[in-house]
Amino acid sequence: MKSKYLGTFVGFCFTLPGLFTLISEEMIIFSAASVMTFIPIALPLELLGNLMFDKYSFISFLVLFGLTIAFGLTSYYFFKNIILDRNQNNPLNLHRFLLYFGLQLIILHPLVFYIWAFKNSSKSGDGQFIFGAIETFPISSVSFFILGIISDFLKNKKQNIEI
Repeated sequence: MKSKYLGTFVGFCFTLPGLFTLISEEMIIFSAASVMTFIPIALPLELLGNLMFDKYSFISFLVLFGLTIAFGLTSYYFFKNIILDRNQNNPLNLHRFLLYFGLQLIILHPLVFYIWAFKNSSKSGDGQFIFGAIETFPISSVSFFILGIISDFLKNKKQNIEI
């Protein structure tokens, strides 16, 4: 697909639900969606951590480590393929592009939450702790816009060919 700013546009579209939660309490459906993003990856890691450790700071570190590895590997693969496609003058693979952003939905939101949770693990017994997922949702949503800008930059960057 040929669009100079497709990544920025898609990143902005993925950012909008998080920004809507800042505007109005009626947008609670997006807050519920933020909690649902924990189920595929973060919840199994959390359950595994509960079997291994008793202290929540260790559990949150395990989940944070797993999510960081998942983010790093998926981003490396995606951006490497963008650069390869650009160097071979191939059009952007839209399926790979949307799959990457879809995967980041279940990686980035929990990752930002677990950074917050690891930092605030002394409050883990507090009933307000679960609201951290809703609190960090707008913050993690902005990262989609940043990832879109980075992907556009890599896709549109001119090749430096030396003769």
